[in-house]
Amino acid sequence: MRIACIDIPALPLQLLWRRHPEWRALPVVVVDDDRPQGAVLFACERARALRILPGQRYAHALSLASELRAGVVPDAEVAAEVEQLAAALHAYSPSVEPSRDPPGTFWLDGAGLARLFDGSATAWADKLAGVLEARGLVGATVVGFTRFATYAIARAQRHGARVFRCDADERAVARTVPLARLDVAPALRDALARLGVTTIGEMVRLPGGGILERFGKDAHRLYQLAAGERWDPLVPEPPPEAPDERVLLDDPESDTERLLFSIKAAVDRLLARLAARRRAVTALWLELTMQQHGVARAERFVRRADCIRASEPTLDARALLRLCHLRLDGAPPAHGVIELRVWADDVAATREQLALFAARPRRDLRAGAEALARLRAELGDAAVVKAVLRDGHLPEARFAWEPTLVVPSPRPRPSALHLLIRRVRTRPLALPPQSPHVRDDGWLLSGLEHGTVVHITGPYVVSGGWWAKGGQDIHREYHFAHTRRGDCLWLYFDRRRRRWYQHGAVE
Repeated sequence: MRIACIDIPALPLQLLWRRHPEWRALPVVVVDDDRPQGAVLFACERARALRILPGQRYAHALSLASELRAGVVPDAEVAAEVEQLAAALHAYSPSVEPSRDPPGTFWLDGAGLARLFDGSATAWADKLAGVLEARGLVGATVVGFTRFATYAIARAQRHGARVFRCDADERAVARTVPLARLDVAPALRDALARLGVTTIGEMVRLPGGGILERFGKDAHRLYQLAAGERWDPLVPEPPPEAPDERVLLDDPESDTERLLFSIKAAVDRLLARLAARRRAVTALWLELTMQQHGVARAERFVRRADCIRASEPTLDARALLRLCHLRLDGAPPAHGVIELRVWADDVAATREQLALFAARPRRDLRAGAEALARLRAELGDAAVVKAVLRDGHLPEARFAWEPTLVVPSPRPRPSALHLLIRRVRTRPLALPPQSPHVRDDGWLLSGLEHGTVVHITGPYVVSGGWWAKGGQDIHREYHFAHTRRGDCLWLYFDRRRRRWYQHGAVE
């Protein structure tokens, strides 16, 4: 159980067969473009028997067999299948290395797995072969001791499982593998064939220096791998992470509606990550960390995990949230929740599910309008307002609040500038009288939470009064005060009242 190699011959062709199982009794080819000038990439044995070979044009292949069937298998579909196969094989080995070029070959490290399979390499090989069978694929599984030998034997075997008990048996079988079964450059293969070298064993008997001098570095590398003179370790990919989302709450929360609001944000992020991996949810796990009071510190935090199973694999956030709502209503948390964790059991998503998820907007405007309607019904029409700009001379007169009935779709404008936000108070806050001698050194504006003023910018004068009712003269000197904590407060000095006010802050 040192190493295993799984080779799936003509993986794109097998994916085309899986898409159209009725084509298995007909000659089938994979083309790069479904047009007469498209090139044949893979051809099945029935097509090869009719002299249809990779590299020919689709029109020429069709002239050789009128019953020929052809299809395009996108690279994205092949890559997704390789990723799903690697994820399935990770259940039987933590170290899996998939080959991307050509796709369809996998190496697995079996070190340390003997006890899991009762010391039987045959049981391990049968489990690996079962992964291919479950996905409707045909391939060879070889368990041996070296990376190159298992790969060569798997390419020659093409289907079934084989286990070697010792290194000598593996080397003996590997030397009988024809070079035509490996990914050898046609020019090198033909040049060696002219010398009577057609198998790995015959090539290994040649001098290594002569291989390097006559055929180049690629041929010498193949020679070293076959002779066991080159170190070629596995380069495994990490197992796919189980995506989860966490939400930390500021205060313990036991209200079901507010908890669902936090769960919705976590579920939306989780579904976006799963859709990017072409996965759909079969079961949603919800873990609540609750804090109970009046007990020992070691027993203060209690965790509760709920498994919420969907009727079918889905990427519909609404359906999952409805199930979460029912679960929380039926079994509300016993204590205040301080942390949420959401993860999922997933399977491969269908094209329709991914298309619907991509077409669905991230923000449900209809649900937002329903939430605003509930607020207006409970608190009155004036409870839901929006800010609108107005023409005015004073800062507080340059905007107003108007009732709103709908939630508009956001249209953010890209900007390379880092914009600051000025928050304006509804009523300016009167500051306590301060000595003008300490304005820039030690001025304490509002308690100790902001700290003293370290720098002040201004004044920016707003003066006049013709626009005000009664014609009262207004004279304000606005300043930006930077405090020791890092806050930027927006102040003004009212000359008529001879007093400082805080009108807002800059964030």
